[in-house]
Amino acid sequence: MYDLEEPRIIEEIKRRAPHRVLLQLPEGLKPLAAMLARRLQEASGVEVLVSGDPCYGACDLALQQMKQLHADLLIHVGHAEIPSENAYNDVIYVEAKSDEKIEKPLAEALKFLKDEKNIGLAASVQHLHLLKIAKETLERAGKVVWIGRASGRLRHEGQLLGCDYGSVASVASNVDAFLVIAGGDFHALGVSLSTGKKTIVADPYQQRARDAAQLVDKILRQRYATVLRFKETRRVGVIVGLKSGQMNLALARRLKTLLEESGKVCTLIGSSELIPESIESFTDLEGFVEVACPRVAIDDRSRYHKPVVNLDEALIAIGKKSWEEYGKHTEEIWNRTSAAADAAAS
Repeated sequence: MYDLEEPRIIEEIKRRAPHRVLLQLPEGLKPLAAMLARRLQEASGVEVLVSGDPCYGACDLALQQMKQLHADLLIHVGHAEIPSENAYNDVIYVEAKSDEKIEKPLAEALKFLKDEKNIGLAASVQHLHLLKIAKETLERAGKVVWIGRASGRLRHEGQLLGCDYGSVASVASNVDAFLVIAGGDFHALGVSLSTGKKTIVADPYQQRARDAAQLVDKILRQRYATVLRFKETRRVGVIVGLKSGQMNLALARRLKTLLEESGKVCTLIGSSELIPESIESFTDLEGFVEVACPRVAIDDRSRYHKPVVNLDEALIAIGKKSWEEYGKHTEEIWNRTSAAADAAAS
């Protein structure tokens, strides 16, 4: 189960005295939504509505829904606040710590790490409190443990986000491998792609550990094929995300300039959701670049019939980035290659 911090939320609702509250949860936590809404409403006397739209992260705040429903307060569950974004005084973040145990997965993980001395340690926000236990376990096994600093979009040391792997990048040069505490392979894939290091997952939900190498190899082969397909396109759409923490029109314009300099004909498209059916409606376009979330093109790859690439992959397709740099130092490479585009797009 998860710590939904009900006493703190109720206290905040009573202190702020909102007229109406909107509750937002990601898909994995939505089964808890009705129960939590009922308890908050009963304890505070304030009307609580639940957002039914998909939620992909702290970059996806239901601010427009708040406005439409005349809610005064948004309770965003399942993600940590993004420090680099503008602070919202009418948003409460609940990180929803998991109470799953880590001892068994850690013991299995050590078998995968028997030949590595320096281990980088990171976790998704639900499991950050387990880093201390993991660090102590690894050190008792004779390992030297490195936990990366918080920066950019990260609020906590050792934290992982689908769009920001700065914590692991900050210690990558010091480690032989990474141990990721998270459910599924989503974050392990990001760590491996962004650092190029061996990555082991300790999964508290499945109570097992696994090496991400086979998955990474499979994904890279698929992405290579997609980039080759995109490279052959001429008419492309550059998709600007319209979610609260994903909208970057300036970046889309700069990329459009670079793509056009490489011979492509580009159209800027604004979209809240990258739905395959909507994309396929643009029958005159041959491929797409999305600059909303860098993981959408990778994780939803099987849903698209036309090539959909992210910023990294678009730069590779037009020769501004190499495959050896895939997933690494995107900001540095972007700044280096787009100086001319800045002037052209201003």
